[in-house]
Amino acid sequence: MSSRAYQKDTEADRKLYGCLNSTPPQSFLMVAGAGSGKTTSLIKGLTEILTKHGERLRLRRQKVACITYTEIAAGEIWADVGKNPLVHVSTIHSFLWSLVRAFQSDIQAWVTNRIDEKLAELRETAANFGPRVQQRTRDKNQRDILRYEQQKTRIGRVRSFTYGTGSDYVNGILGHDDIIKMVPQIIVERPLMRSILVQQFPFLFVDESQDTTENVVSALKAVDQELGDRFCLGFFGDPMQRIYPTGVGEIPTEAGWAKITKPENFRCPTSVLAVANAIRREGDPVVQTRGRMTGPEGAQVSMPGNAHIFILPADERRDQRIKEIRLWAAEKIDDPAWMTEGVDEVKLLVIVHRMAAKRLGFGDLYAALNDKAPDKFKNGFLDGTAWPVRPFNSFVLPLVEAAKKGREFEVMQLLRTSPLMDREKLKGVNIAERLAELRRFTESLQRMMEPESGATNADALRLLHESKVILLDPRILSYLNLPPQNEAGGDENPQAAENDDDGEELTKEVAAMDAFLACPASQFWGYYNYVNDDSPFSTQQGIKGAEFERVLVVLDDDEGTHVQFSYDKYLGIKALSDRDETNRREGKETAVERTRRLFYVCCTRAMKDLIVVLFTGDIASAKRQIISLGLFPEESIHLENEIANL
Repeated sequence: MSSRAYQKDTEADRKLYGCLNSTPPQSFLMVAGAGSGKTTSLIKGLTEILTKHGERLRLRRQKVACITYTEIAAGEIWADVGKNPLVHVSTIHSFLWSLVRAFQSDIQAWVTNRIDEKLAELRETAANFGPRVQQRTRDKNQRDILRYEQQKTRIGRVRSFTYGTGSDYVNGILGHDDIIKMVPQIIVERPLMRSILVQQFPFLFVDESQDTTENVVSALKAVDQELGDRFCLGFFGDPMQRIYPTGVGEIPTEAGWAKITKPENFRCPTSVLAVANAIRREGDPVVQTRGRMTGPEGAQVSMPGNAHIFILPADERRDQRIKEIRLWAAEKIDDPAWMTEGVDEVKLLVIVHRMAAKRLGFGDLYAALNDKAPDKFKNGFLDGTAWPVRPFNSFVLPLVEAAKKGREFEVMQLLRTSPLMDREKLKGVNIAERLAELRRFTESLQRMMEPESGATNADALRLLHESKVILLDPRILSYLNLPPQNEAGGDENPQAAENDDDGEELTKEVAAMDAFLACPASQFWGYYNYVNDDSPFSTQQGIKGAEFERVLVVLDDDEGTHVQFSYDKYLGIKALSDRDETNRREGKETAVERTRRLFYVCCTRAMKDLIVVLFTGDIASAKRQIISLGLFPEESIHLENEIANL
């Protein structure tokens, strides 16, 4: 069992135990701010269930379920509870699939309806095309309609469905987005599904609940509402740390639920915690307390630390100014580690923009999927989920990296996921020849991904298609003018694709894909290191849950292309857009709320020292606003003159 399970209980932990041990157990929502030890409380809750209810669960062949967002997090939590077989920890997608996979007739009906929905959406888009829409955009729309019409005629012949990374309906494969849309709908509509869930998992914890989609939350609430006397539902999260637009954010508690607030922060020194509370002040009423402590038990004192902000002109000297600030920090804080370029010494947090892309060598890739790209590409590029980059991030780069380092086991683990290694397709095949074929493919791919090869993304994708080692998204194949490997269905996330009536977003997609396919394939290495946190840079969106001794946060609207975030709007330096004003009047969130949450997440990563750098065109106004908002004390606000003579 992890040592986290035996750490000193907080008041929130004691309230959690009360919910779990009441008769019947009481559903709850725990709001735990950054650095509060939310995962520690979750582990403690699981441990309490095993201690007090484990024998009953064992006799009834039941388990406690814990939903997380990554396989890594799931593995860590399961290890923390001693890999106890009474605990089922999995990602949200895997958990939902485990519930629905036996309901094949329901899946068949849902997929059939989904194809009809996609056809209706495509036809409506075509009907609303304006005169400015290019012929290529119109042609793509017609190809997509034809693809779904062909699927519709064949879907009835699918015997059973399984779950993969992307949709391939006529071959019986559902993608991530399908699972998230389909299973909650079936839970709500089928009483039997709700009964099965409760029978298998009388306790269910949801980690990072603020990022859970609204339909999943509604489905789980429906289970609790009907079967709450036999079911305990617990959400662990923090609305202020919601980053992704599909997340539900704040979850209203239901009648009979307990709302538990965990205000402690065990990560940040008090100087940084004061900044975090100032950021949070306009967002919700939670005030975090305590701060990071040091010293022996019973004689602990606050951990010393620093929090500063520099307001600098948004000019061509950004990189040089960052170096000067690091030198200033090394001297003023008396910490030479600020001048170290290593990954572990100083973490530089940025929204994906040219500073990181240029430094890490993926400038063309960045420009292709950001500058004039549709929002779905910009957003998905932040965390590596945009569909054009998935084959590289999930297969090409891990395979080539493992091959280059001689990690044969990893190479084979990746190749085993190939359709060429499917048991059915290996019947009558010489296994030695098939393995030799895969080895030659890996060597070819490795050469292609070398910087000097001159290969483009299109070249690498064509090799994947010709080899049939993996199935490519049909949308990629359509842009390569290649025939489909199968009549695969797309795995678009309809929430991320907000097409304008005149097809403007689709036109942007066509242009972005042209640029993407022409990019040097080797640029993916810098991007891969970036999104996997293997560089001194990190995306501001990608570091939730992480912590670092020294954090340098760069705020720079001019170099970002993500209209959903704006530090100038958040600080009141720039007026809200017409869309923001409309959203505000309608009670919807604006760039201000989104940016506030992002800024909070960034600043609360610091375990010792925090430096924020704001590049702006209006320095005087920025300083007034920062003082007015009380984000930093005036003595911690610095201008260009303080680093000019270093």
